Amino acid sequence: MLRFFLGIAFIFFFSGALQAQHQHNDHEEQSATEHEMWMQPFDDGWQLMGMGQVFPLLTWSVPFDEDNPLNRNDLYFTQPTTMVNIQSPNARLVLRTSLSFEGLTIPDGEVTLGGWGEEFIDARHPHTLLHEVMLSYNFWDFAGGAFSISAGKGFATYGTDDPMARPVQKFPTNHHLSQILERWQIQGAYLVGGWGFEASLFGGEEPTGPYDFSNIESFGDSWSARLSRRFGEGFGPMAQWETSVSFARVIEDDLISLYNATIRHSSEYPIGNVYGLVEASMSAPEQRDGYFAVLGEAQLQTSRHQPYYRIEYATRPEYNREGEPGTDDFFRYDHDDPPIGATRWLINSAGYGYTLTGYPLSARPFVEFQHNRIWDERGVTPELLVDNGSYWTISVGFRLFFGGDMDRMGTYGILDPMVMMHAPQANNEHGNGHIHHP
Repeated sequence: MLRFFLGIAFIFFFSGALQAQHQHNDHEEQSATEHEMWMQPFDDGWQLMGMGQVFPLLTWSVPFDEDNPLNRNDLYFTQPTTMVNIQSPNARLVLRTSLSFEGLTIPDGEVTLGGWGEEFIDARHPHTLLHEVMLSYNFWDFAGGAFSISAGKGFATYGTDDPMARPVQKFPTNHHLSQILERWQIQGAYLVGGWGFEASLFGGEEPTGPYDFSNIESFGDSWSARLSRRFGEGFGPMAQWETSVSFARVIEDDLISLYNATIRHSSEYPIGNVYGLVEASMSAPEQRDGYFAVLGEAQLQTSRHQPYYRIEYATRPEYNREGEPGTDDFFRYDHDDPPIGATRWLINSAGYGYTLTGYPLSARPFVEFQHNRIWDERGVTPELLVDNGSYWTISVGFRLFFGGDMDRMGTYGILDPMVMMHAPQANNEHGNGHIHHP
């Protein structure tokens, strides 16, 4: 409780200080809204680019029942991340790294109703310290297109962007159906004439904690592939329109087939930048029933204002919980335990963000509302959750960015947006015009 009230004091104090800065620099509208990635060029053509972020926020989970274990008020410093790219002249050789410090700031997870995966349920797990470290070699003129090969730890070539780089602060329920993250792997990507093909060979075991790097031992037992088509202005990840289908075969405690289909759009219009995403995901384990998720989200960025919305309809597994109601362990399960059933969720999320200050520190206060409707799906009625069947979550805080926005995450080499800003081929025949910044 003390931490919660200290968090309220911090947010109000920080808001007042930044509002004073905003009023002092109000005439500098452009500096608060344009995207600027910190970059340090060197005389020999090498470049160092990077950014950092952290989101201090308060979350109220409101089942309107004081005896319900989901009735939580929590302060978080969530998504503390640094991202750095080191690249050679002409972006031929690139090292991409992302470090996540959630093991320090949210060791017990972040309450996210509907969330599951990596031993957390109704809470989002802290990501591993070494979130990404991928080395890529890019061929900008290869068989009529562009090709890259990448190796290290990161996202497999499956599904959609990391939710950390998308509008809604709370992660979607489909996180472990629509992304395969933090895996040791080798992958290739080829783009030609608007078409893209990517494939990965990786280890299927997911990490079980923020400092667990042992899943390298399973390297090579799983694979994934993604076929994509891009339209409109922009080359690769900068294209205005992008459609994709993905498939993966992942070995954990079972052999699991994963499927994803996506359409994404991002473009400037007279009213501002419009972003939208629609995706469907499904799992098909060999030895038990699977799960599905359908998601749509959108955001409008106009001047300093960023309203956004997401709707998700999905099923998720239920597990025996490790702790009693009212404890942090209530949001944990044993990674080796099989599911005891499934629930069905309809989740509506709506929020509003505002760009208060520009770089080097861009502060963006936001408020976000989430309504969850839950049904029994398969074999179990989790009484503690379904008695009411309808829950609200309210979050308020700041998105703090240092040196630049976080761009799209989850692709490497010729599909890394930080690389594409400096790609020598971005304006030639491989693209459909100039780079479009979503």
